[in-house]
Amino acid sequence: MMNLHTCADEAACVRELSTAIVATLGGAISAQGRAGLAVSGGRSPIALFKELSNAELDWPRVDITLVDERFVAPSDPDSNEGLVRRYLLQGRAAQARFTGLVTDPASMAACLEQANRPAGQLTLAILGMGEDGHTASLFPHAPELPQALDPAQALRYVSVTPPAAPHQRISMTLAALLRARHRILYIGGATKRAVLEQAAPARTTNMPVSFVLNQPGAPIDVYWHP
Repeated sequence: MMNLHTCADEAACVRELSTAIVATLGGAISAQGRAGLAVSGGRSPIALFKELSNAELDWPRVDITLVDERFVAPSDPDSNEGLVRRYLLQGRAAQARFTGLVTDPASMAACLEQANRPAGQLTLAILGMGEDGHTASLFPHAPELPQALDPAQALRYVSVTPPAAPHQRISMTLAALLRARHRILYIGGATKRAVLEQAAPARTTNMPVSFVLNQPGAPIDVYWHP
């Protein structure tokens, strides 16, 4: 089930979204003692990361990881980990505990083994969406997509080979996203709103984001701004 939040502009969306994230994580800390947050990369969340970095939250009790990652070294300009370190793990949020996905840039197998070791409950996953309808690194027509979309998949992460986008990826599986207590999709612009409306009615592998938008018992909050 999709709950759509329409914001006046990016600044309003960042403020509203930051408030919701802090409330969700704070509630988990109060109830369980810790909170788990998985974030996405790209340019879209930079303003949100900056806002969150100085939010009042018990950051030492927050475990942060990635929804997906390009298989590059953390020092690479395309690394999501590098983006998170530059913009989110600053200020107050520098006290959070961060776990990246590329722990051995020479071995995808070693990275997956590490990423799939038992971890705590994921409180919140923040997703983005591409104009091709991908979310996380669940790309249309990727050869690993059936495995990644399998609702019975026990693994939290799998490797994905995008048909067009650069770099092999490590991506959270659909099953892992659905096991999170909460999900948020953050998008902006008219083109992505049109993609959202195309993907919302029914699940289709041509638009993998449709699988997180159409799951009974696993609601998702969508924040959109023009």
